Amino acid sequence: MLTQEKKRTEFERIREFLAQAEIAAEVADKGKLFDDTVLLVSLPTAEEFPEDHELTEEELHLAVGYLVELDEEEERLSHYLMFYSQIEEDVSELNRVEILSMLNELNRRVRLGCFFLGPVDGQETEGVQYRIMVSGMPEEPFDEGLVADAILEMGTGYDIALGALRKANDEMKSRRENG
Repeated sequence: MLTQEKKRTEFERIREFLAQAEIAAEVADKGKLFDDTVLLVSLPTAEEFPEDHELTEEELHLAVGYLVELDEEEERLSHYLMFYSQIEEDVSELNRVEILSMLNELNRRVRLGCFFLGPVDGQETEGVQYRIMVSGMPEEPFDEGLVADAILEMGTGYDIALGALRKANDEMKSRRENG
C-alpha cells in the first residue's frame, strides 16, 4: 500500500533528477488542490517566449503525475506512474466528431501515450487531454531516465496536438466566416 509519505519520497527523488535535466517539477501534497500527493511537471515546449513574458494558462503546459493505486495481486507484478495534461486550446469551431477524428490521427503519430476527449476534473465540460503511463518493477524506484524521457515525449506530443487543434479550429472558423 502506497502511503502519502512513500509517494512524496518517490516524487521528490524524481523531481531532483528532473531538476538536473532542467525540467521544472514540484511535489504537491494531498490537500485542498489535489486529492492525492502528485508531481506537477512543466512540460518542455518548442514555443519560445521572452524572459519577461508572463505565461498565460494556455501557454503553461502542465502535467500532473499520479502513482496508480493497485490491488495486492497487481502490486506484485508492477507499479505505474501516470501523467495527465489538459491541452488548453479553443476548439469551439470543431464538432465532437472532428475533434475525435483528429485525436485518432494524433494517437497514430505519438510514440508514447494517448490523446482523448473526456471530462475535465471538477468540471461539467469535456476537454482534450493527453496521458502517458510509465511502469516499473514492484518495490523498486522508477527509472528516472524513463520518466524524464516520457515527460520529454509528452512535451513534444502536447506541442503537436496544440498546433494541430489550433490550425483546425482557425481553418474551420475562417471557412464559416468566408462562407
